This record gives sequence, structure tokens and C-alpha cells, in this order.
Amino acid sequence: MFKKLPGDEARNLVSTTPDTAVVFRPAVMQTPAIVTIVIWLSRLFAGMARLVVRHPVAVAVPVSLGVIWTLYGWRLALVMAAFLPSAGLSWLLLDRTSFLRLVGCEPIRLLWRP
Repeated sequence: MFKKLPGDEARNLVSTTPDTAVVFRPAVMQTPAIVTIVIWLSRLFAGMARLVVRHPVAVAVPVSLGVIWTLYGWRLALVMAAFLPSAGLSWLLLDRTSFLRLVGCEPIRLLWRP
């Protein structure tokens, strides 16, 4: 006996066999490409706006580095990207109490959360 494909049952809707499943194929509607592109772009911009609102600090760091790169060149952006973390690390190693009081977990957490 041959195996039946799911689309083959649509032409045999009237059947006397009790175990025959009725399979309906959904109607396919052709959507114009411009509608699909507009919907995709609107979702992209809404997601980007939601990202900026939910995570402002995490977005500000790469954006500021990109602005420095654009205005002053890649060397200054590289210096800023390398200098600030190394300065913070040296401050942490030299005077741990003042670093934790001013920059530690609690002040950063309070600044981060809206």
C-alpha cells in the first residue's frame, strides 16, 4: 500500500473509511515585498529604540567610542578604550576602599538601574 502525503487527502474529503484524516491546506496569500520590508524595518527601529531605553549605559559606551573615532580618529578611540579600564584597575589595586566606595558594585548598580 502506498503512503499518502498530507496534501493528497484534500481531494478525498468524502470517504467511507473511518480512520481517514481530513487535511486542509491553508490559503497562501502573496504579500508585496515593500510591505514586508516596511514591517521588517519598523520592527528593527522599534527594537533599537527599546534597546536604548532599557540599557542606556551599555549603549552609550560603544556609541561614544564611535563618535570619538569619527571625529578624532581611531588612535584616540583606542587610547580611550584602553586607558579608562587600565586607570580604573590601577586605582582599584592602589586604593581599594576609595574605589569601592565611589565606583564599586553598589554605586554602579544604582546608576545602572532606571
